[in-house]
Amino acid sequence: MPGRPDQDGDHQLRLLDDAWDKTLQHWHDDLARGFAAQRWTPLRQESGFYLEALRKLMEVLSAAERETGW
Repeated sequence: MPGRPDQDGDHQLRLLDDAWDKTLQHWHDDLARGFAAQRWTPLRQESGFYLEALRKLMEVLSAAERETGW
């Protein structure tokens, strides 16, 4: 049975967070700080917003499925 997209997305985001943490152990220059501020942080935040919205949508769809018997 396929996983829920929101749960799969959470898992993938955790993998990215782990990779980013490992990268930061070796990348300490101004370019790293700029990338974090201008790229990584906004991407991480938007991904979190997307997954939260997806989670809410999945809850609505699950409720509709239960109510209609589909």
